[in-house]
Order: sequence, then structure tokens, then C-alpha cells
Amino acid sequence: MRVSKQLSTAMLLLALSATAVSCDDGDGGGTEQGGSATAGSGAASGAVPDAGADGDGRSGTVSGLGKASDMDGLVQLVNSATLCEGVSQKTEDVLFYFDEDDKDDEGRDRAALIAASNEKFSLKARAICRGESWADNVHELMLIDDMAKFQAAYKDYQRADGETDTEYYVGQDFAVMLNARDSQKVALVRAGTLGLNCSPNFVPPAGYRNEPAQVDGCLLTDYVD
Repeated sequence: MRVSKQLSTAMLLLALSATAVSCDDGDGGGTEQGGSATAGSGAASGAVPDAGADGDGRSGTVSGLGKASDMDGLVQLVNSATLCEGVSQKTEDVLFYFDEDDKDDEGRDRAALIAASNEKFSLKARAICRGESWADNVHELMLIDDMAKFQAAYKDYQRADGETDTEYYVGQDFAVMLNARDSQKVALVRAGTLGLNCSPNFVPPAGYRNEPAQVDGCLLTDYVD
């Protein structure tokens, strides 16, 4: 009888364990990408995923977001998803899309334009790197001092531009514009990022993450469009 009771107890514990595992499905999977990616599941050294200290649902505490120690760490993270070589932080190279949109008719020198943009978007460092070709695959890399300030500036930029696609992917303290295939963007999400989208007309499909960002009207998602 004692043996039988021990076996029954063991079987009960095994059943409870299986139930706990089956309930821990995360956010579900979207069919277009073979399942919703869990940000940070493949984070590279130098960009450490955060489990979410206080669970307030804000960027920087959202589960799985990576943190870049420096630009080398961010380059390493991007290289885990796609090719990122020929890294440059030269003034003549790092003029981004939102910089061009802000340029006035008379024009300003690049250094002044970049300095103003760095202040507006709270960027402490910026770089570009080459993907599969310089012509088509140049990625933008940004280290961010104040993520809320970056998101607020990006919200203004995206809404003025009218774009609904997700173009920038953020961690706790960085952002990346990846000019690459969707499969490589999915890999970047798995490495520790979520897409930032501030369009009022964007809603991720069912089964994908829809997390509140630090700024009202913006959200974080693992859906790649």
C-alpha cells in the first residue's frame, strides 16, 4: 500500500507539472511568422534581456527587451539577426530619414543637423552598418539616453509622415532601423527587441504582442510588417 500511495503521489505531481507547462504559452502564435516571437530569446552578449522588474508594462520593463552596453554590443546584437558590417559613426554617414525630413529649405551643415536631431530624439550615439549591399541594406543603429523622449519624438515623426508600417525596433536603451528581409526582422525581435509603432491606424493581428510603450499612442509589438 505504501508503494501504491507513493506512485499515486508521483503521478499527481507529474500531472500538475504538465498542466503548469501547458498553460505557460505566452502570447500565442501568429500564423504569418510561424508563431509569435519571444523578444530576448536569442539575445547576444552585450545586449542583455530584461525580465521586467516591476511589470508595469512600460518600455524598459517589458519582458525580453535587450539592453546595449555600448555601440559594439548593439552591433553584436544586430549581427545575430543579419549582416551588420562596415560600421560607421562618421558625421557624413549617419544622416537618418527623420533628419532629412527636418531639413529646412536653406539647409544646415550635417553636424548641426545631427546635433539638433540627437537632442530631439535623445540619442547619445548613432551609427550605420552595411547589410547585404550598401545600395539596399544600410541599417541605422541608435543608443538612446531617454527612451520616453525618443518615443515622443518618433510619434511626432511617424504621424507627420503618415506611415503605418513598423520601421524601428527598440530595446531598453537602443533603437534599430533594419533594412532587411522580414525573416531577419523576426530574428532581431528574437534577439531582444520589439517594434515601435505610433500610428493611430496600426493594430497588430491577433496572436502578436501589443504592449503599451512609454508614450501614449505608441505600442510595442513582435509583429513584422
